Amino acid sequence: MGKSCKVVVCGQAAVGKTSILEQLLYGNHVVGSEMIETQEDIYVGSIETDRGVREQVRFYDTRGLRDGLELPKHCFSCTDGYVLVYSTDSKESFKRVELLKKEIDKSKDKKEVTIVVLGNKCDLQEQRRVDHDAAQHWAKGEKVKLWEVSVADRRTLIEPFIYLASKM
Repeated sequence: MGKSCKVVVCGQAAVGKTSILEQLLYGNHVVGSEMIETQEDIYVGSIETDRGVREQVRFYDTRGLRDGLELPKHCFSCTDGYVLVYSTDSKESFKRVELLKKEIDKSKDKKEVTIVVLGNKCDLQEQRRVDHDAAQHWAKGEKVKLWEVSVADRRTLIEPFIYLASKM
């Protein structure tokens, strides 16, 4: 077992942060189930890195951000990584991720933190509002990795989290 890492999962309300964690760690998310607003939860998981080492990761599932709400200050202390989540069917949620990235860059208390961006609901192509290529271009400019995922397909969630655990 490697070290224990702290990862903050954040994004706008209703983009699927909790669903992603529950599907990744337990495989038990039911698509279409009623959304319950999160205040703040901690999930603990063990993720195998690309080096074959299992890392214990504490995921801090934050409350969905709405207008006027910022990420709580304790989310910046001693954090090893961030998962920024937006919904591919909401341009507003992507703009929130852009703002969160700037806030993290300003506030992080150590030089290197790993940031992964997830565009959830990529299976809803007909409702897409965030252009895939534009999002990838932004991510490249910000030097972060971006994956489009679907909580309905657990396999799409595995690669980003292996990458995250491997980089911390």
